[in-house]
Amino acid sequence: MPSFLRHILFPHESNNQRAKLLHPSSWGLIIGLFTVFQLTINQLTINYPQVLGYASQIAPETVIKLTNLKRQENGLLPLQSNPELSAAAAQKAADMFARNYWAHVSPVGTQPWYFITTAGYTYRYAGENLARDFSEAQAVVDAWMASPSHRDNLLNSHYQDIGITVVDGTLDGRETTLVVQMLGTKLSAAPSVAQAAVTIVKPVQAASTTSTMNYEPKTINPFDITKLVSLGLIVIFIAVLTIDVISAYRSKIVRWTSKSFAHLLFLLALLIAALIISKGQII
Repeated sequence: MPSFLRHILFPHESNNQRAKLLHPSSWGLIIGLFTVFQLTINQLTINYPQVLGYASQIAPETVIKLTNLKRQENGLLPLQSNPELSAAAAQKAADMFARNYWAHVSPVGTQPWYFITTAGYTYRYAGENLARDFSEAQAVVDAWMASPSHRDNLLNSHYQDIGITVVDGTLDGRETTLVVQMLGTKLSAAPSVAQAAVTIVKPVQAASTTSTMNYEPKTINPFDITKLVSLGLIVIFIAVLTIDVISAYRSKIVRWTSKSFAHLLFLLALLIAALIISKGQII
């Protein structure tokens, strides 16, 4: 085993004075193994959700607190938690799971405003932010703040109320966590003006959805596994490349061809993959 590890990780006569991990043939093997690993994770998530699935630790109260913190930092009044908007957000999440879609408007044309009005909230202003595949409230709010349209919603001075739901369920055959944020101001709280027309289509009810607050945590989060493996590969590759450069310099090894640029491109690809994997989605 020591000789094998030396062959893989350190410059030596057995690998022509370059760690085997840095050879192009090894890159292809790593990419292939990582692809198989990711496909396996996806299948386990679908077939064994009780073992490998999402266990979001996002508390709606924390999302509201962080949202208000961003508003206060920008000189705006904090939003008040509203049970009607929270009910509307829960109904929207249930509809997305039931109809299997990820969008502001459902496949049958149901607008976000339908869920708000049917929850008993007569609005003057209303808005919606959505997020999925996040495991932390801070990451959700940071992602919204980084998006101009979502940021405009969070920092809209017209809004006075907020409702949040965080629900785990199955979307597109995979378990995930949805965060639905409803923002609004009641019609009675602002001067009366004509409302925009809203198409109302009654949504189907979800067969079963469970609020994150009562959701039994799963054993392992698939995104955490993938992110951990990706970052581990990056750390190992950087360490091996650093050892290779130092060893070549100290031993005064002259190489007729340099693959340093290719190594940097490979490292950049790993970094991009890790960043993509570590982020959820917002719309």
